[in-house]
Amino acid sequence: MLHVLGPGFLAGMAGNDASAITSYSVDGATTGYGHLWLLLLSTPLYQSVQFTCAKIGRITQMGLAEILRKHYSRWAAIPASLILILANIALVAADLVAIGSGLELFTGLAWFWFVVPVAIILWYLTVYRSFETIKHIFIAMSLAFVTYIITAIFSGANWQAVLFHTFVPQVSLSFASISSAVALLGATISPYTMFWQVQGEREEARAGTTKQKVRGASLDIAIGVVGGNLVSFFIIVCTGATLFTHHQNIKTATDAARALAPLVGPYAKYLFAVGLIGAGLVAIPVLIASTSYCVAGTFGWPSGLSKKPWQSEGFYLILTVGMLISLVVALLHFDPIQLMFWANVLNGVLSPVLVIYLIFVGNNRKIMRGRRMSWIANMGLVLTALVMFAAAALLFYGLATGQGG
Repeated sequence: MLHVLGPGFLAGMAGNDASAITSYSVDGATTGYGHLWLLLLSTPLYQSVQFTCAKIGRITQMGLAEILRKHYSRWAAIPASLILILANIALVAADLVAIGSGLELFTGLAWFWFVVPVAIILWYLTVYRSFETIKHIFIAMSLAFVTYIITAIFSGANWQAVLFHTFVPQVSLSFASISSAVALLGATISPYTMFWQVQGEREEARAGTTKQKVRGASLDIAIGVVGGNLVSFFIIVCTGATLFTHHQNIKTATDAARALAPLVGPYAKYLFAVGLIGAGLVAIPVLIASTSYCVAGTFGWPSGLSKKPWQSEGFYLILTVGMLISLVVALLHFDPIQLMFWANVLNGVLSPVLVIYLIFVGNNRKIMRGRRMSWIANMGLVLTALVMFAAAALLFYGLATGQGG
């Protein structure tokens, strides 16, 4: 089984970055079990999006931005790049703050003291590929969030209500509920996982024919998507059973950690901190690298973390500038929880635009070499775009009518 796991599994699990974990926690604390049905719905939608990305990457052997530039025009690639850049800068900033918040739980020092050194260390590890040697340690740390599955058993959750809200949609049009729904969708189906899946499948070595490779990629993605969303499901159950039930809002990382208290009691904040730090450390290099791959593909620059900085100057320049801009955003002293939450709201607004790109690329006979997406995959993509555009429209309506405060 392990030989099947590749970029799909990494994208699915790394999609639960620190900001996503926080957004799911806020959703559970705000709406209880009310959005479990939306998470269930997003699972096959996310699968269809990531499978499309994998198939595109496997068949074309190009990144998404490179495909758009070569088969359409640079002007078709630039908007997609801008979407990814905007979303990723927000997420990297949010994850830097999240790592700082995790370290604050351990040390008692304010989170912003840690942001600059963490950014410098992660930049160095990414540029000089040392990150690969310790990536598995960070992934193991992020797996601390798997304890939410165990904690749910001890949380006193109303399992009848959990099942009801999982399979029976309950729609609330309050601004808090809508914004939380958009954040949930954005945390689950994010721009960077699309670009990363295309790029990762291009570089992943799989044995067999193209058809066998695509089948292997599908299984890889399914394991990542289901595994990642299962963790997300239990995060919402835990926070719904503990924080929502007792009318406790999440204003700090310590508040979010209380959801783990039924399992580990006073050690909850330390376990949460380990997961928060590990998830952020895994995600940030992926985020800044995917941004660099995208921009390099848009302008036809040589790219790749396997290249030395002087062999791919534009690629590493974008990587460095992206980290610096994210660092500046992180140091603007936004409320940490709000920054992490609204970064995923932004994802939820921008992602459906990229899904439209995928529909055009995946159904282009020339690009796909006669292996266009099936009607089932196309239905999944169209439904994904419709659901996310509808949620974004309700969000903007709430903002326009002053519901957002």
